Amino acid sequence: MKKLALGMATAMVAFASPAYAAPLLFDFSGPSGTALFQLDSNPTPDTFSSFLGSDQLAFKNVAGIFGGIAGVASNIGFGNGLFASLNINAPNVGFSQFSSPTLFSGPANAPVFSTGTFTLVNPFFGNANLKISAVAGAVPEPATWTMMLLGFGGIGFATRRRSRVRTTVSYA
Repeated sequence: MKKLALGMATAMVAFASPAYAAPLLFDFSGPSGTALFQLDSNPTPDTFSSFLGSDQLAFKNVAGIFGGIAGVASNIGFGNGLFASLNINAPNVGFSQFSSPTLFSGPANAPVFSTGTFTLVNPFFGNANLKISAVAGAVPEPATWTMMLLGFGGIGFATRRRSRVRTTVSYA
């Protein structure tokens, strides 16, 4: 029985791995409205392209809060080089197109977003702000589950191994 428990604990530790894609919160405010939505830190875009050293990627049907109302953006695009850094096409926000520093690194088919606060520029409508921040995960990572299960197993093992104490009650 001890060997089985030790083998199971070893297997859980060996196969536990951390989560890699953390969700990011995108908080946009500008002259055309506000937008609040989430994407993974390294998501797979619905469409992407590269042209003359510039990358463009887009996400379709992104749920979020647009103009203070829950809805779905038909298209949220990110780019660098010749392309606009941010395009949002959503209800209550309209079509917003801004240039700024590059918001992601890596190739367009596997972008990794940068966190921070960015000033976005549109010479016709005015500037906007975009804050990209990490969202705390509500689900524990596999390594955390492993440690928790090992702890519960140890408590159960210790409880089971404890010698039974016989108690007698006498009334005076």
